[in-house]
Amino acid sequence: MIPDRVVVIVTGRPRRSGPTGAYSAAVYRRPMAPVPRSLGEVTAEWLADELATAITSIEIQPIAAGEGFMGQLARVRIDSSDAAAPATVIVKLPTADPGGQFVGQMMRVWEREHCFYRDVAPLVTIRVPAALVNIAEPPCLVLEDLAPAVVGDHVAGASLDQAERAIDVLARHHAAWFEHPLLPTLSWMPGLDDPSVLTLKDTFAMGWPAFLERFSGELAPRCLRWCERFVEMIPGWITGHFDEPVTMTHGDYRLDNLFFAADGSVAVADWQLSMRAPGQADFVYFCANNLTVDVRRAHERQLLDRYIAALHAGGVPRDAVTVDSVWQGYLEGLVFYAASFGASLLTIDPANDRGVALFEALVHRTFAAVDDLDAGLALGFDVDG
Repeated sequence: MIPDRVVVIVTGRPRRSGPTGAYSAAVYRRPMAPVPRSLGEVTAEWLADELATAITSIEIQPIAAGEGFMGQLARVRIDSSDAAAPATVIVKLPTADPGGQFVGQMMRVWEREHCFYRDVAPLVTIRVPAALVNIAEPPCLVLEDLAPAVVGDHVAGASLDQAERAIDVLARHHAAWFEHPLLPTLSWMPGLDDPSVLTLKDTFAMGWPAFLERFSGELAPRCLRWCERFVEMIPGWITGHFDEPVTMTHGDYRLDNLFFAADGSVAVADWQLSMRAPGQADFVYFCANNLTVDVRRAHERQLLDRYIAALHAGGVPRDAVTVDSVWQGYLEGLVFYAASFGASLLTIDPANDRGVALFEALVHRTFAAVDDLDAGLALGFDVDG
């Protein structure tokens, strides 16, 4: 039986160990105060109990409104007489937005992130924030604060330097987990055969009319027709990829989840959508909507070559991942993400003007890439849709 919560008891001064920078700790179970379900329910007493440290007071600063749509996030500043206590932590709770809750529950995002930190985080070779508290039900994470590393800005788009650093980290992660024997044992981590992957056709029928009402006058008509044709072929399309080699994908690899440090390193947060899938899924998602249209047009092939070279340098066999196979996956993935945004994006509350701008960037950049690259042709569709 998996305990509902993991309580981290820091013994002495926290000591970093392993690639995640996790604190050395003992883990045990005991009755505790109710887990907060909103940021307003986070108290100094609760946090002191969870971290097993003396806390005099806390200051809660909500963050990431309009950036992350599956969670409530806050930076919590801690006043403590314990020199070993962290000065700040990040508290992450499920979203209070009904639309976000529906999508999150359908995709099991909170279960997946809990299990990622329980089973996988200690093993990854890239930098991820350490989980100081990891509670399964109700979901709650208390994470290491990655400041002073600077989070990327999805709305502004990546600079070429940021894009290259992000691609290097992505390739290193994908190479480390390429066809890894542990992947099939992670029953909580969906693969392409998971029923939740096939729900796009159903959610598309619900979300597409509102999407058309909002965006149809701004997007190329043939791209909209390609999306409508694509959802009808999703079961066969997914099945056609079952035999491809897989790695551990992030699922939401975008600037708002990437932290750029002064030493050149990049830390990756938010593992709610991790899955067993071909790695080009993350590459498509990053390049299609995290780069401005001009930057993508100028550098996407250069970034693809860089990604593949880094995979090969990391030990991925050259015949297993080729330029042609990744480019084909890139084109197909563009249509997949365009249809996915049409299915569910407008069911989620954007929270504020920044969230609205992010939604606009996701849609316009992705559909521009679909149109620029004639992506529908890669799926056998007519040039006019």
